[in-house]
Amino acid sequence: MPPGWYPETKKETLREIEKYSGALTAKGKIGGVIPHAGWYYSGELAASVINALKEREPELVILYGGHLPEGAVPLIVTGKSWQTPLGEMTIETGLADKVKEDFGLAEDLSSDNTLEIQLPLIKYYFPTAKLLALRLPESLEAAKLSEGILEIIKDKYKKYIILASTDLTHYGSNYDFAPAGSSNKALAWARRNDESFIELAIRLKTRELLEHADKNRSACSSGAVAGLTSAVKMMGGKAGSLIGYKTSYDVTPSDSFVGYAGIVY
Repeated sequence: MPPGWYPETKKETLREIEKYSGALTAKGKIGGVIPHAGWYYSGELAASVINALKEREPELVILYGGHLPEGAVPLIVTGKSWQTPLGEMTIETGLADKVKEDFGLAEDLSSDNTLEIQLPLIKYYFPTAKLLALRLPESLEAAKLSEGILEIIKDKYKKYIILASTDLTHYGSNYDFAPAGSSNKALAWARRNDESFIELAIRLKTRELLEHADKNRSACSSGAVAGLTSAVKMMGGKAGSLIGYKTSYDVTPSDSFVGYAGIVY
């Protein structure tokens, strides 16, 4: 991971996470949507979602990332472990190998922030949990794959959570996307765009949130959220709760900015 996404040493990482100790507004049992910008921008929001799931004490954390377009082959992390500043995150290799083989997935050989930036937080809150990490394309294939994964693990794991890693609207010249121009209306437009995607995610509208993200560029990794919302429905969940929303503009005002949401189920 390039320097700056999160602290490099154990001491610095612990100090940063321990700063994320605000009061929780909701608790979850199944999983959540977490942002994946540098911790300076969205680390506290991601930590709040993961912390809200702490009482679940999961044996397995399923982490869905993205940055894959519709039609791309889903990618899965294999190998024994993933190094973090807080120690090794153990990968559920048997499960990863079976999912890869059963669904014809490709091995993820990149260092993508949708997954990696979450690992120190997961290791901190769930130090003994194993990890199953995939990146999903922005299509209903993500939902179908997620449902298939749950069928495989349901008899082996009783305590697990699912995390979907996505940022929201990327607005401005840095992202070649400015439908409301560069006026004061731009931030309001982007926030409304984010709110529409968030509402669909909260209501578990899997197909609709994929369509909204495709049409309005309201999420950079909508496939991850599609996988999560499909799993939530399969596990009997009815809706999510928004525990926080912010933009990078709130931290460093600029003509280009990104939205972040934390949702728990």
